[in-house]
Amino acid sequence: MVATLAHNINQPLTAASAYLRAAQRLTGGLPKEPATPIVETLDKAVTQIVRAAEAVRALSELFTDSGPEKTPVSLNLLIEETLSFIASEAADAGVSISKRLTKDDDCIVADRFQIKHVLINLIQIAMERMQKTPRRELFVSTTTEAASAIRLTIQDGAGGSGEGEDADLFAFFAAQEKGMGIGLSISRTIVEAHHGRLWARANPERSAIFSCDLPLRGQESKG
Repeated sequence: MVATLAHNINQPLTAASAYLRAAQRLTGGLPKEPATPIVETLDKAVTQIVRAAEAVRALSELFTDSGPEKTPVSLNLLIEETLSFIASEAADAGVSISKRLTKDDDCIVADRFQIKHVLINLIQIAMERMQKTPRRELFVSTTTEAASAIRLTIQDGAGGSGEGEDADLFAFFAAQEKGMGIGLSISRTIVEAHHGRLWARANPERSAIFSCDLPLRGQESKG
């Protein structure tokens, strides 16, 4: 059932992507200046279709007997790829993103599409929270925890959630309507399938901090 649904969703996505690629090629013959906004719009449309296709794949693998396709991969590399992927959307939203990634071992055994789906979900939730705030700054970092796990931290600049400092915000956000609650629940399911842990809390400035611990390669059984 899940495989059939994923196939039925992917078919129109593939067709739409093909049409957009063709449109991109057609703009190659246009004068550069008037074509620029058209090209940028097409690029963004292709990016969104690719994201949708990856989300379908990540979700379908959660409900298959075989499970996610895990291979050794650099978490920092997945973060860099995700930030590049989402850069234009962040710019359109007026969000500046800074990062500080560990130089220590960052190799995890994971399904790269599922982990990128988690990253996109968390970043989008943070950007959504900052829509009505003047301070639209997002900070992404990784640190090595006790030589057995790597911690991903995503902190927004949206201000208070109405909950107290150091409160566990995961239940608060997961209960929200629209896509935020669903996205967080799916993200936690993915992280736990990778022997990890995902949570959210408030910091002294009362912005939200999303944290995720994932076991380093060779430490999965201890996660």
